[in-house]
Amino acid sequence: MNNRGTVEQEKGKNASIFQFFSKFGGKPRDILIICVLALILLIVGWKIFHSGKSSSASGTDSYSQNEWKAMRILQEIDGVGEASVVVSETADGVQSVVVMCEGAHNISVVMDIREAISAALNTPQKSVKIYLKKE
Repeated sequence: MNNRGTVEQEKGKNASIFQFFSKFGGKPRDILIICVLALILLIVGWKIFHSGKSSSASGTDSYSQNEWKAMRILQEIDGVGEASVVVSETADGVQSVVVMCEGAHNISVVMDIREAISAALNTPQKSVKIYLKKE
């Protein structure tokens, strides 16, 4: 008797859902198709808008191969401290490099960074800009 009551309640719920949608003139099959299309649209939208670079605040940036190379070099230069790198690239190669680091207040460190990044990324030294990173 208890199982029979729950089965009848479930049938009542399903019937009320179909009655709700039938008020809008939709057949259950049409409604199912619309729901599936909405789900596909949601998944495609998610892939499009969340496949690029992440926000730098989250600490999960996507780096290019040249940015990784520059970061590894900066880790080996004495006095650089914590650093961030942005490499601007085109089909012709590296156009410019921006380095933000704690050691940019020391002119000797700035010169070392400029020479090393320029040589490693095959770009002119004048295209390497170095700035003091906020504390």
